[in-house]
Amino acid sequence: MAENIKFIHSSDFQLDEPIRGLRQLSQSLLETLAEAPYLAAENVFDTAIAEKVDFVLLSGGLCDLEQLSARAVAFLVKQFQRLEQKDILVYWCGAKGDSANKWPGAVKLPGNVMQFHARSIEHADYQKDGTALARIIGAGSESKPLTGDLLGSVDDDVFNIVLAHSDSDITAFDSDAINYWALGGRSIALTEEYENSVVVYSGSPQSREFHSETACGFKLVKLQATRKPNVRTIHSDRVHWCSPLIEIQPHLSVDDVKNQLGEAAMELVAEHSEQTILCRWQLAISGERAFNPGCGWEWRTDLLNWLRTEFSKSGNGLWSICLEEIPPGDLPSKWYEEESLLGEYLRAVGRYQTDSELRLNLQNYLENDVPRWETDSLAVVSEQQRAEILSQATMLGVDCLGGHDGSAV
Repeated sequence: MAENIKFIHSSDFQLDEPIRGLRQLSQSLLETLAEAPYLAAENVFDTAIAEKVDFVLLSGGLCDLEQLSARAVAFLVKQFQRLEQKDILVYWCGAKGDSANKWPGAVKLPGNVMQFHARSIEHADYQKDGTALARIIGAGSESKPLTGDLLGSVDDDVFNIVLAHSDSDITAFDSDAINYWALGGRSIALTEEYENSVVVYSGSPQSREFHSETACGFKLVKLQATRKPNVRTIHSDRVHWCSPLIEIQPHLSVDDVKNQLGEAAMELVAEHSEQTILCRWQLAISGERAFNPGCGWEWRTDLLNWLRTEFSKSGNGLWSICLEEIPPGDLPSKWYEEESLLGEYLRAVGRYQTDSELRLNLQNYLENDVPRWETDSLAVVSEQQRAEILSQATMLGVDCLGGHDGSAV
């Protein structure tokens, strides 16, 4: 087969899922953050048109039709209509929340959209000029297919693509019959390459929370005559998370620290000029660190307020979520040994840092008038979150107790 095929693979728009993890927010950013998931998803369709792709694969998680959002439905219909005008087909295999049987019957989808049934395995052949070039095998979110079920739909004369959301229990198997696995269900993209096929979780076009500063997007794929997919990531997130580490010398003046932070902030704004930046600043005191009550919580709060004033005057630019000090690898052992409020506090936190079996009882910090079933999940933290919480708690104790009541100075 000499003719190439070009398509977009995307998933997990989660159109009505808000951006999370912001304790404070400027009024100017509200509209930007609310629009970000829609603008990032719209970029998928803009790219499909600009690249003149043959079709678009959507592997579920676009919206939650069980909590029907008129805006999300209207958005999808409008984007599908744009593709229809350019003769671009759409193959959509939904997750449980956006499966074909949940689409509102009163809303007619354009004729270029094929939805695969939730409870079965179906296939559709993509044709050009009357010649079949690809077979898209849709495994519905409730179909739970076996290997034989998928292979029974394979056409050896064309490119074979499996389209599914991860909650359909699809797993890649060692078979040259499938050229491309178009999967959804992960907010972070993942690609696994084999000799003659590739397994791709496209990820979400827009991240909703901080996670290792990973850029989000979707995939532009070219299937060549060799049947080896060429997969390229198109970044689309309109809100970018970052956590720059700023190393400062001990006992610098506030103005000197502001200059360092300001230079770093301007570099970030220039690098991500088309995005809004959500920034978690990390300060590391270099050299030998002694406790300095002038560089504590109030000092960091003043710097944070200055950053917000200087760089968050509009809906775009940079919003500083927080400014944290990275604790040194080891605080002085004498601080833990002394009979003081600080020593007692550090010993208590240290027990949680060295014994992962000790649970963090965060439930006590949640509102009492909110039902437990709504808040229980908020009290569950990952191993990384636990380490961050305890690290921040250590430094907060040093800030608040240092220099008072006989603690280390």
